[in-house]
Amino acid sequence: MARRSSHARRSWLGAVLLLFGLTVSPLLATQARASLTYCRSDPVVTLSNGTQVTLYEDISDSTTDVSKITYQLHIPAGATVTSIGYTGAVPANEQTITVSADENLGNYDGYTVVATHTPTINVTAYMSANSNVSTHTNGHSGQTLHSHLHTG
Repeated sequence: MARRSSHARRSWLGAVLLLFGLTVSPLLATQARASLTYCRSDPVVTLSNGTQVTLYEDISDSTTDVSKITYQLHIPAGATVTSIGYTGAVPANEQTITVSADENLGNYDGYTVVATHTPTINVTAYMSANSNVSTHTNGHSGQTLHSHLHTG
């Protein structure tokens, strides 16, 4: 009889531990996913030829860890910049855009470098023109990421 009682207690304890594990595991998984952080920068460059070029990045990091974003934008010869707007989470004073009008008609090239305090952060750099043509490049912080677009 003592054996059954001991076996019953162990079975009951096992069931309680299993139930506890099933209850707590999803909570721990949710906390782990919640710790992943992404930030984005979204400068929009409006040109004299009517094109709006948007340069943006998905950065697998917090905004506070981003120290600087440098853009080099090459646009068609003869086009000029009429305005630049900054709409993303990274402050405008941490972003620098240099524009060169040295491309053939319809060609746009963007070179992006994201500097972070933490090394080797995943970055995806995107470039779009008039919201209907886009491209992206994957890499890491500290790398020069090149995007090329050709519009019709």
